[in-house]
Amino acid sequence: MLDRIDHLVVPVPDLPAAAAAYERLGLTLTPLTVHQGMGTANRAAFIGTGAANFTYIELLGVTDLALVGGGSRAHYLDAVERGGALSSIAFGTVDIPELIDRFAEAGLNSNLREVHAGDGRKLADTAIVDTKDALPFAVTLLHYPETWEARYERSVAAGRFAHTFPLKRLDHLAAVAPDIEAATEFWTGTLGVPVAGEIRTPGMIIRQLQVGDAIFELLGPDGPASRMAGRPAALASMAAWEVDGSLDAAVALARERGFTASDPEPGVIPGTRRASIPAGELAGLGMQLLEYV
Repeated sequence: MLDRIDHLVVPVPDLPAAAAAYERLGLTLTPLTVHQGMGTANRAAFIGTGAANFTYIELLGVTDLALVGGGSRAHYLDAVERGGALSSIAFGTVDIPELIDRFAEAGLNSNLREVHAGDGRKLADTAIVDTKDALPFAVTLLHYPETWEARYERSVAAGRFAHTFPLKRLDHLAAVAPDIEAATEFWTGTLGVPVAGEIRTPGMIIRQLQVGDAIFELLGPDGPASRMAGRPAALASMAAWEVDGSLDAAVALARERGFTASDPEPGVIPGTRRASIPAGELAGLGMQLLEYV
C-alpha cells in the first residue's frame, strides 16, 4: 500500500534561486536532472538517517509549459504562479497496480508511465492520480527498480546526505480536512493507512495517520464554533522535520545563515519544542523544526 512518503513536490518559478536558498541553509542538493519528454527538471535535498525513513524535497522547475500545462500536472503551474508551494506528495509503494485499483474503485483515475532521465535510464514507474475532491492535493505513486536499502546506500555514497544543517528526518505533513471523519475514512478505508493517534486543542482535532516513519495530519474542526469550521480543504505548504541535536542550535545556525527562524516554543505535539522558517524564504515550503524532549 502506501509504504512511505517518498518525496515532496515543490514547483518553483526560478529553480536556480530556489536551490541557492536551500544550499545557503546548509542542505546538499542533487545535480540538475532533466526529465526527458516531461517538460520539467529538478534538484533535490535528501533527508533521513536510514533506509526506513529517508525522503527528499524535490524543487521542480518547469522547462516546457506546453508539456506541463495540460492534464494531471497542471497543478504544477498553479504552484509556480504562487511563487512556489508544496503542490503534491509522492508516496513510495511496492504495488502500484493494487493502489491504482483502489483509487479506481473510489472513482479516481491514474496515469501510469515510466520516468526516464535525460540519458535514457529508467528512474521509476510512476502514476499520477486525479484526486478530484477526495484529497486536497495531487498524489503521485512511485515504484523504483531497486530496494529502499539499495537506494539509500547509493544515495549515501553519492554524498546526498552530506548536509551542514542538522535535519534528522521528516516528522509530519498536514492538510486541512473540514469533514475530518470522511477524510479519515478515505485514508484508512481506501488507502489502508492506519490512525496513529489524535491530539485535541481548543477548536481543532488533529488526526494522525501513520505513513511509513512519518505522520500525515488531518486538521479538522471540533464543532461548528471552531476556528477551523468553514476553512476549505487544503494541503499545508509546510513540512516538519525533527532536528538532529539541539533545537536552539539549529535556530541559531539558521539565523546565522540569513533566515528568520522563530524562537523555540512548546509544540502542539506533546513532548516537543518547535521553531519555524517562513515559506517565503525556502521557495514556498515552510520548514518547521522539531525537537523531542
